[in-house]
Amino acid sequence: MTRREFMKRGGAMAAAVAVPVAKAREEKGGLRLGLTTYQIGSRWTIPELIEFLPRFGMFGVEIRTDMKFAHGLELTSTKAQRAEAAKRFADSPVKLVGVACGERYDSPDAAKLEKAIERTRELLQFCADLGASGLRVFPNDFHKEVPQEKTLDQIAASLKRLAPVAADLGVELRLEAHGSAGLLPNLAIIRKAVDHPALRLIPNSDFRDTQGEGLAANLEKVGPYLAGTVHVHDLTAKKYTEAKFYGTQCAFLKRIGWNGFCMLEIGDKPDNEARFKEIARQKQCWDEIIRGLAS
Repeated sequence: MTRREFMKRGGAMAAAVAVPVAKAREEKGGLRLGLTTYQIGSRWTIPELIEFLPRFGMFGVEIRTDMKFAHGLELTSTKAQRAEAAKRFADSPVKLVGVACGERYDSPDAAKLEKAIERTRELLQFCADLGASGLRVFPNDFHKEVPQEKTLDQIAASLKRLAPVAADLGVELRLEAHGSAGLLPNLAIIRKAVDHPALRLIPNSDFRDTQGEGLAANLEKVGPYLAGTVHVHDLTAKKYTEAKFYGTQCAFLKRIGWNGFCMLEIGDKPDNEARFKEIARQKQCWDEIIRGLAS
């Protein structure tokens, strides 16, 4: 690479992060934007996550495990590796807000269901070892041959076994709205059946949340049971901006006094320069949404 090419590339990188760098200070309390590594953060190591996120005024990260991402944190990580990662985050301005896995509790196959439950136990310990405050899991789907009520009962029964384990470890067991069984009203039904404070709920900012009684009413159903995280996606998507989806959701979260992290989940880009620009664009939109709540 020539000096001119280097300077040109450096200028483009600086332009991509110039605005976020100026805001690299954590805002205490209120709604905060963080990043889940599913997709756009998948190629970043722990040191890179710790270096990059504060540039955008983002101080929370949720790692996706079981995907062999660059952060290298998996259930197979040794105790020493877990301790090292925990110390890295503890010594940095970036908080490890949680771990996301794909375990689910809908399978009609008893052996598969039991395997999911036992593996969740191991992942809860994994979270505790890392100092992560919660583990994200799925409900997940209804099955044609099984009455929907039976599937919801099965999911609730599984989580009822796991919630005390999470509580003993000081970790939230976070059930995310995902799959055909994962509508917000269904999550509220499951949470009430489990009736344990360690089981918390995560809205996934899915447009289907606007169905039935509408977004505001569906959020009210899960409001008392929210986890420390909510997942958000492309904040600039036309369908969402036209419906004022995120404005409505954030206004609800602010009204109930929720002060967790909204974890940004967006598609990956081919290189860091493009990733930085996209995250900067999303953060700018986020800041506009938050400013709108104060007006």
